[in-house]
Amino acid sequence: MPEETRRQRRLTSLAFNLTTVDTVEEMGPFEIAPGTQWDHGADFDHEMFPPRERYPRYQQRGVRKYPQRGDISARSALTIHRGTPNVSRSARPVLVLGVDAPGAGNAAHHDMAVTHGFWESLPPLVREHLPCPVVDRLEPIRQKHTIEGLVMGAAE
Repeated sequence: MPEETRRQRRLTSLAFNLTTVDTVEEMGPFEIAPGTQWDHGADFDHEMFPPRERYPRYQQRGVRKYPQRGDISARSALTIHRGTPNVSRSARPVLVLGVDAPGAGNAAHHDMAVTHGFWESLPPLVREHLPCPVVDRLEPIRQKHTIEGLVMGAAE
């Protein structure tokens, strides 16, 4: 949790989920624990996974979301959230877009880059808020944190 959020309760980033299919129970709906974006989290494993003794609180608050294709939701990325098991044969693709306030400092956690042509097409005001390298050719991004903790998690 950024100091600004901890001290002033000001969120410095948001996550937007853009759903591409109609979600049903078998597909493993997204689950959030509303209000948990204010949890300190300093003792979370990798600053992401709360201690097991807090699970009951998060499970009690948990709300499953069943978005339909084209729905957009906004939340703080600090909110405790998870996907539930997908037991269907259908994928549940979703685009997650992170947006930071000026000075949030999260750019260092991501490998975003744009091409010269794209950069030149942007208005100066947008460029001011897009801290990233400008490259000749885009390369595939390799995720910086392991997904195993997200996928495997600890058994409930």
